[in-house]
Amino acid sequence: MLFAALLVLSSIFLSGFLEDEKEREAAAEVSKLTVAAEQLSLRGAGSEVTLELRIPEDVKVGFGALPGREGEWPADAHNYYLSMGGRVGFHASSASFSGPAMKGPAILGSGRHRLVLETAIEPETGRLFVLVSGSESEGLQGADEEVDEEVDEEAVGWV
Repeated sequence: MLFAALLVLSSIFLSGFLEDEKEREAAAEVSKLTVAAEQLSLRGAGSEVTLELRIPEDVKVGFGALPGREGEWPADAHNYYLSMGGRVGFHASSASFSGPAMKGPAILGSGRHRLVLETAIEPETGRLFVLVSGSESEGLQGADEEVDEEVDEEAVGWV
């Protein structure tokens, strides 16, 4: 009986440890993009950089949106979020993000991504955006694609 209890407690601890590690890994990968985007936005329109990210399994990242409000772009363009296992954390950035067509946020799913970040000015407002583009086969979704994950309202803000 004692052995079974120790085994259950060990598995719970290990599971929590692995989730925490995945969360740290995702945050480190996303910080590569946000730091590059903020530096590019300081340079103005016409700046460009290519980078590679590896988003851990079962993690989704939205640039230019708050969770569940992807349709509100560009009002939330200076935000980004990480979603993992029903939990969501969101952050603000000094850069404003857009998908490649400047019609909405860029959403990244799990996997490896080769991304191009470039700055462009939206002609109607004069606002500078960092366009996040890559191939759709790498899991990049644009504004016109459905975002299919439900957000647990109590879990928002964990990062």
